[in-house]
Amino acid sequence: MSLLVSADTPAPCWRRYSWAAAALALGLATLVLPQPLGATVIEPAAAVREPIIGPWAPPPVPDEPVSRWQEPGPADVESLSFPHFTGPEFNELFTTAALPNLSPVSASPTITDSAEMDEQIRTEAIERGYQRRPLPADYALLRLIDDGLALQRPAAAAWLALEQDAAEHGFELELQSAYRGHRYQRAVFLRPLEAPYGLEVLAERLKVSAPPGYSKHHTGYAIDIGQVGHSHFGSSPAHEWMSADNFANAKKHGWIPSYPPDGGRQGPMPEPWEFTYVGVEAILCFHQPPTGDDPLCTA
Repeated sequence: MSLLVSADTPAPCWRRYSWAAAALALGLATLVLPQPLGATVIEPAAAVREPIIGPWAPPPVPDEPVSRWQEPGPADVESLSFPHFTGPEFNELFTTAALPNLSPVSASPTITDSAEMDEQIRTEAIERGYQRRPLPADYALLRLIDDGLALQRPAAAAWLALEQDAAEHGFELELQSAYRGHRYQRAVFLRPLEAPYGLEVLAERLKVSAPPGYSKHHTGYAIDIGQVGHSHFGSSPAHEWMSADNFANAKKHGWIPSYPPDGGRQGPMPEPWEFTYVGVEAILCFHQPPTGDDPLCTA
C-alpha cells in the first residue's frame, strides 16, 4: 500500500510511518468515474495533524437500520438463496452498482510519460475490455485494516466478516492488496518492465495488469486475497470454499469475483484472488425489476 512513483522504487513498509505519513502514502491522485460528471477532487497539498484515514472495526450492533450500503448484511443472510450469475453478469454487477463515495471523472492519468504511447495503451486496454474506474471522493471515509491496507467502509466491514467466516471454517485468509491510487497502479503496471517501453511489451502486460485509471482497486471496493500456507489462491481450499455454488460464501458477505473465469472480454486474464464488494442486497436484487414486489429491492 505504499506510494510508488517509478517502476524500480522499492515499496516501504507502512509500519514505519506515522499516521499522517501513511495518509499521504496512499497516493491521492486525480479522480475518475466511467463518464464525465463534474470537477475533480483536489488532493491535500500538506500533511495534517490528524490522519484522514484511521484504524477501524465495525460496531457489533449497527445504530441504524441496515440498508443497501450499510453493514453488516441482513441478519438471516445464512438462509438466503442467492441468484447465480454468469461471468459477464458478475462484471456488470460491479460496474452498475451504485456504490457510495466515488468521485467524478477527470483527465486520464499518465502511464508512460509519452502521450502518444499512453493513448495507444488506453486503446488496447479498452479493446481488451478494461473500463475506467473511479477513486474515492472522500478519503476520510476509507478505513485502514490489516497492516495498513485501506478500504471503503462497507468493504472494510465485509472483509472482516468474510475473514471471520473463513476462519470458522478452518481457512486463514490474508488481505494482500486493497485500495490503490493512480501512482501506485502505475508502478504496479510498469514494475516488471524496462524503459524505453515498447507497445508490444505493454500490450502483453495488459493481459495480467490494469494500467492506471482502469483498476478496480482504485475504487476501494476491490481486494486481492490469499490463503496462508498456499502460494496459489486459485487452487487453495479457501478458494474452493468461496467459489462453491457460484461463489455463495463470498456473496453472503457482499463479495463477487472481480475477473471470473467465464468473464469474456473483461481486461486481464481471470484472477481468482481478486474480489469486489457490491453488497448483499445488490446481489439479491440484480435480476429483480425496479418495479417489482420485493420490498428489499424497491426500497
